[in-house]
Amino acid sequence: MDSQQQEVYDTLLELLHSIKSGDVETYTKLSSDELTCIEPETGGHLVEGLPFHTFLVERSPKDKEYHIEVVNPAIRVYGDTAYAAYTLTNSFWKGEGATFSQFQETRIFRKIEGTWVMVHFHRS
Repeated sequence: MDSQQQEVYDTLLELLHSIKSGDVETYTKLSSDELTCIEPETGGHLVEGLPFHTFLVERSPKDKEYHIEVVNPAIRVYGDTAYAAYTLTNSFWKGEGATFSQFQETRIFRKIEGTWVMVHFHRS
């Protein structure tokens, strides 16, 4: 990875950890106010804006331990625009039980005032 790809990857990890830990402040800082997405929670419909997402991030279970892996990331940078495509694996522990899931995700970022900000994502 070159230095710009590493910046995007680091931003991606920070963003993913903010989602899993319920850190709305970081999630909002790293997401555009005009964010668009298509994901299972939207029933396959395009959703625009942050309120839907901050609602979900605020309600992330804070009493679970989690582990995430970004598997086989493909990160491309084109000037002030970049994307990351990868498989995300999730592991959650609460008490004696564990749950596991995986999703294929593509997140698009734009560099705004020196910070990579997510402007769109698709998760399936």
